[in-house]
Amino acid sequence: MAAQLHQAQVAALMASVADYMVSHKDELTALDAELGDGDLGRTIERGFNAIAEALRGELPADVGRLLYQLGKAFANAAPSSFGALFSAALMKGGMTMKDKASISLSDCAEATQVALDALIERGKSQLGNKTMLDAIAPALEAMRAALAQDGEVSSAAFFRAAAEGAQRGADETQHMQSQTGRASWQGERSIGKKDPGAQAIAMMFTAAALHLEAQGDAS
Repeated sequence: MAAQLHQAQVAALMASVADYMVSHKDELTALDAELGDGDLGRTIERGFNAIAEALRGELPADVGRLLYQLGKAFANAAPSSFGALFSAALMKGGMTMKDKASISLSDCAEATQVALDALIERGKSQLGNKTMLDAIAPALEAMRAALAQDGEVSSAAFFRAAAEGAQRGADETQHMQSQTGRASWQGERSIGKKDPGAQAIAMMFTAAALHLEAQGDAS
């Protein structure tokens, strides 16, 4: 049977991601201070605290509405450029899972593709511009590769592959010149510095993988 994540499992995973991200906010603040105004850590803290609070309330029965609700909570709590883009990705991806009480790993990859496409359109950015896209795209590529392997892949292995792909992508942004936002003002001086948004995405996938591995998830 293909690996499935039920609504309650997705909620628990998102709670773990929220805790992890808030605990790593200072690292993101430091990265952002090198390229921008250093407010990403505060955005992460406010947004993921809002997600954690939402998860303690009454939740929709299906995964799609759950993720959409969490995206709205993040957007309302953290109205920044990163907050707007990340929440849009969460809501757009969630819409692909509407009315599903459980989701497959293929569903996760499809949602990531939809989120990536939405961010390219909304953010008016492209791969290689030194943004969060440069972590999401290699994460998606790793997801597709994991699904294409012979034999069943566990959800933990699937998200670990995505996390490693995202981290490679985030690390590669050090060699890029920022093309968008406040970081673009630095021009060539932005080369050699990691994009904080891409690193934040890599951390989210890492947090998801760590949660599933801790659960002993081989399903």
